[in-house]
Amino acid sequence: MSGGIARGRLTEERKAWRKIHPHGSVARPESLPDGTVNLMVWHYTIPGKARTDWEGGFYPLTLNFIEDYPSKPPKCKLPQGFFPVLYGEGGVP
Repeated sequence: MSGGIARGRLTEERKAWRKIHPHGSVARPESLPDGTVNLMVWHYTIPGKARTDWEGGFYPLTLNFIEDYPSKPPKCKLPQGFFPVLYGEGGVP
């Protein structure tokens, strides 16, 4: 894997996330079997908002970054069948 602007930016954003992030939210880059980290794929969990039907739930999504990040946004994917307004494969319209 090359260094690249995207990986450098994601490394800095990871450091910032560790210091300050929304309460209850979890975001981690993908861990590979050899123990290394893939900064281009992140697993994120959003807690349900208090006093709503979503309260108490934790809602996963995956962020797939491309080498053009931050000029182009990551692809966001929720589990298939998770929410009715998603594309069939779980992509966000």
